[in-house]
Amino acid sequence: MLNYFNQICEFRQNNPIIHGKTIKTDNPLLDNVKEALDNFKIELEKKYNIFNNVNLTIKVSKGATNFPHVTHVCILPPNQKVSDGIYVAICFDKSGKGAVVGCAESKTNPKGLNIQIRKSTKTSPNIDVDGGGDTTKYNNVFENPKEFYYKLEDQSDLENHIKKSLGLCFYNLGFIKESEYLQTADYLNSSIKETEISYFNIDDIKDDRKKIAIQIYARRGQKKFREELINVYNKKCAITQCQIVEMLEAAHIYSFKGSDTNKIPNGILLRSDIHTLFDLGLISINPENHMVQISNKISHDEYYTKLHQTKISLPTRAEDYPSSDSLRYHFENVFDK
Repeated sequence: MLNYFNQICEFRQNNPIIHGKTIKTDNPLLDNVKEALDNFKIELEKKYNIFNNVNLTIKVSKGATNFPHVTHVCILPPNQKVSDGIYVAICFDKSGKGAVVGCAESKTNPKGLNIQIRKSTKTSPNIDVDGGGDTTKYNNVFENPKEFYYKLEDQSDLENHIKKSLGLCFYNLGFIKESEYLQTADYLNSSIKETEISYFNIDDIKDDRKKIAIQIYARRGQKKFREELINVYNKKCAITQCQIVEMLEAAHIYSFKGSDTNKIPNGILLRSDIHTLFDLGLISINPENHMVQISNKISHDEYYTKLHQTKISLPTRAEDYPSSDSLRYHFENVFDK
């Protein structure tokens, strides 16, 4: 598998993309890379033809008329298509620097994955998998992207990430339950000291997910948790007092780790933009006095600066107050002062 991965990268290194020019699929120049793709597919089939007793299909992109600028190989669960589905994608950098691998969705028919934004007006990834057309921009289709660089010399990490990505695909498709998914998701680890937080039975929590990748994922599938927070916070954002219910989200103070963290003391009702800033550590809450703290990084914004040192609205019942341990963890470890 290593050789074929590297050969695919070398093809693009030796045949850089020229704007406005393409390579016809019948061009003999492509013979070696086509062979490498076919062999790469065969190696993947040996390892991932069956996952959790379910048959998988592997598709290799070769283009219809022109060879694609961004070559990709997809491992498809049942009833999934590259153009319409959720699957594991291996997308090769358009300049041959390596590949991005992970659970992905179709660019043309997105399925609602909680994708990570790898490329924006302010961010450019090391491995770029955006093609020339709108339907071939693949940087922002992954939920758990991981970069693998040329020259790849050890395939064990690649194999492990593919397996974990398949577990995430199966979970998103409803093929496996959360407990089964977590068995495959051992990459979701962090250095959080769980003894620091015990108010909401954190000792029983099995999964400790990486914050950036998963916290936004937590906003899906937690209808009951959100409804509970809307009730205890009287249908208002705890920080802005916004009463537009459609804009209010159930924010986890301490990282989402499954249903065990969907507890009222570990939640706070926030307007969507405040939730994002809270997740990014640009807004926090002082655990001693419940006063809002604004990061210096957004202190230039007049609106958010006005929120600094204002006191949040608290639930009526003390037992529903935000956990002081959770707030302290966020304030000391997530907040970017």
